[in-house]
Amino acid sequence: MHSDPAAAGRRALADRAQRISRIRRRIAAAAVSAFALVWGLIAATGSMGSQATATTVSTTQATTTTSSQPSESSQSSDSGLLPSVTTGQS
Repeated sequence: MHSDPAAAGRRALADRAQRISRIRRRIAAAAVSAFALVWGLIAATGSMGSQATATTVSTTQATTTTSSQPSESSQSSDSGLLPSVTTGQS
């Protein structure tokens, strides 16, 4: 038996349309996921293209006096202080 060439052509066109539809859906899904990933990265890092301002770390030195030795006081040492930190984007 010989099949109808018009029916075979319609099947081929339907298969092609389904392949194109799948490719388009995959491209759309990839674009949406890439956008969501980049948006999440920007939200997490706060990077929006503006210059970062200089931040300084300030500490308070505490002075404590013991009751058994009222004339002596202990003061926190400067060795534990952190230096000023400046961040910026180029």
